[in-house]
Amino acid sequence: MASTAEQREAPAAAGDATVRVVSRRFGTFDVPVASILHFAQGLVGFPKYRRYVILEHRPGSPFKWMLSLDDPELAFAVANPGELVVDYTPPLGLASRLLGTAADDIALFVLVTIPPDPTAMTVNLMAPVVADMRTRQARQIVLDDPRCPPDHRVVREPAATHP
Repeated sequence: MASTAEQREAPAAAGDATVRVVSRRFGTFDVPVASILHFAQGLVGFPKYRRYVILEHRPGSPFKWMLSLDDPELAFAVANPGELVVDYTPPLGLASRLLGTAADDIALFVLVTIPPDPTAMTVNLMAPVVADMRTRQARQIVLDDPRCPPDHRVVREPAATHP
């Protein structure tokens, strides 16, 4: 079965239009058009994929999935960096200027890399995804800040103890 995401009108009683998603990984489901994030420039390395939806991983998990509606087999693990990085300072001022919105309307996510050894998991603090949750416009920004590496370890190595 091919993966697809096609827009269709929902029944009048349901209200808004939806997009039907068919994905081998996530199954078949409808996404309200009003919940789609639109990336005018795509993501770094994925410029032609411009429509995404955020899906819960499981209740209580800090992780989510950012699923491409342009190719439902493409999904990125994402998280709110404030839940994973103790001293993280979100670039809300920059995001607010770039998106032309108030900082209170911004959602911020970082891409998560989960290797075979999950204790080596990293988050990309250098290139967070920011979204205006009011207009659903989003973009990935690239920061020039040494405190924001592209491979910040989520699980810190235990400090060496001296006998």
